[in-house]
This record gives sequence, structure tokens and C-alpha cells, in this order.
Amino acid sequence: MKLVRFDDDKTGLVVELSSGPHVVDVVASIGALIPEDPISHGVLNGLLKDNGSWAPLIQHWKMARSGLRRLAILAQTAGSSQIVLRRLDDLKVSSGQPDRINSLDIGELNATSRDPTGREAMERQFAETRPDPTGRGTVATPTTDRVIQLSNVRTNR
Repeated sequence: MKLVRFDDDKTGLVVELSSGPHVVDVVASIGALIPEDPISHGVLNGLLKDNGSWAPLIQHWKMARSGLRRLAILAQTAGSSQIVLRRLDDLKVSSGQPDRINSLDIGELNATSRDPTGREAMERQFAETRPDPTGRGTVATPTTDRVIQLSNVRTNR
């Protein structure tokens, strides 16, 4: 997730659309969160309404990230009229003061490596552990339980 400062210190969220990179004006677009996520609306409004520092946003990241993710999803959905989008190429990215951060790229661990099927979690759950003979931890022990793959193809027997 990448945030940028533009047009006199407004906060923008960079999203990749089929027509190229765009920026969501976060404060101008948070009204889109009210019907489904009023908590994220309140959090983002409180943290960013005065074009202030990003320090509180980082400090309260667990609460702020869900609203930002939701805005990114809404921006990528056609027909979302409450999202204020601008082409990244058309923006005057704030050069700002020398001691201010003008862009922030936030990467989260496991954000892209989650297993949507839950298979890895099930495999870990069924694996038993025993002490490692070298004394450095534990070693997985195979069990009689196993994870099976289900298929929707019927076979005649």
C-alpha cells in the first residue's frame, strides 16, 4: 500500500487501475465507507482530516488499514461515484518541506502469501511435534491424520 502527499499535503492512496496508476483522495473519499464500515470512516477521518502528520496513521495502523484497503477496493470497482480519483501523472506531488515524508510505501508480512483455502493451516494443525534430538526445538511427526483433496468430479463405481 502506497500513500502520497499531493496538492498542499492531501493524503492520497495509490491504486493500479486498467487505465494506469491513480490516486484516491482519502479524505474526500471516506464518505464511501459510511454505509458498510462506519468505524473505518471515523478512524480515517480523525487521523487525516486536517492534512496532518502520518505518525498517528502509522501508530493506529491496525485500525486504519482496513479502511484504506476498502477504499482501494472501491476505487477498482466500476461505478463507485463517492471515490475521488485522479491520475497519478496529473498530480502535483507535494515536494513539501525537507523534513517531511512525501510518500510512504507500507508492506505487511504475509499480506500476499495467505492461503485462501486454509490448506496450510490444516496441515500445521494435523502435524504433531516432538522434541528435536539435537535440542534445538521441535520436529514435526507424521500422523495417521491427513488432509485430503476433494473433487467435484463423480466417478462411477
